[in-house]
Amino acid sequence: MHTRKNYAAKRLNKKCLFLLDHNGMKKEKIRNIIKSGVKYTDQNQAICFLPPRVIGSQKGSAGNSLLGKIQNVLKHYGKIYYALLYWFAPVLSSYANRNRLKKLLASYGKEDIILNLGSGPAHLYGRKDIINIDIFAFDEVDIVADAADLQIKDESVDCIINVAMLEHVHHPKRIVKEMRRILREGGEIFCYLPFMQPFHAAPDDFRRWTISGTRELFSEFKEVEVFIGAGPTSGFLWVFQEWLSILLSFGSKTLHDILFLAIMLLTWPIKFLDIFMVKLPYAENIASGFCVVARK
Repeated sequence: MHTRKNYAAKRLNKKCLFLLDHNGMKKEKIRNIIKSGVKYTDQNQAICFLPPRVIGSQKGSAGNSLLGKIQNVLKHYGKIYYALLYWFAPVLSSYANRNRLKKLLASYGKEDIILNLGSGPAHLYGRKDIINIDIFAFDEVDIVADAADLQIKDESVDCIINVAMLEHVHHPKRIVKEMRRILREGGEIFCYLPFMQPFHAAPDDFRRWTISGTRELFSEFKEVEVFIGAGPTSGFLWVFQEWLSILLSFGSKTLHDILFLAIMLLTWPIKFLDIFMVKLPYAENIASGFCVVARK
């Protein structure tokens, strides 16, 4: 019994040392890429570049509707939140989307500088070495900052991941330029942009991109590859769920949100038709969204 306890204690000590070493490595990475002389504060153990008045003015990461409030609560439990999204949300990420991102991340080691810009409450594919940046100080976020004004040195980052964020900002072109500025020569970016999707506040929503509009947004990069990130069934299903909720809610926002949740729970399996529909000709005409992989 005594030997078993000693073994368990040694394993716990090793785990604690690994976590300390891991966190120390990430903090060192962050210190190396931040511009010198820039002032910041601490928010929920994250480096924060936003002034208190900006932080205090945020309405919540998903808005103040019933659906938004439910999302805001679930985002405190990142793994549960993203598991529920995977199964029940109307959008199914394409195989090309998931596979390309996995391969891209596999090509970078823990010593490389990878940013997840607009990360939300998640560690991407369990990679805790990735530096998470968001305007909200979720537990998983390392830097709280405005993506249009990153206090990061020029050409100091190896890879940037940016998923479903640019539709929620005022100046997406400015943010794309900022991402290009901080990328090293030869650095890569992976971005997901929506096309056929209803309005979704996080905390607001401004625009969508066609496949040609996506290419134009990243025209200053080299080797720009654009492909379907979520297919036509996903595009149709989310619009259908929203349409039916509007039709049956009789102008009540609360009833609309309740109906939307109920319809989503009843119809979510339909999205898996995209497994084969994403491969059909002209699927991009009503695709839910597009992925971009580009090199500086």
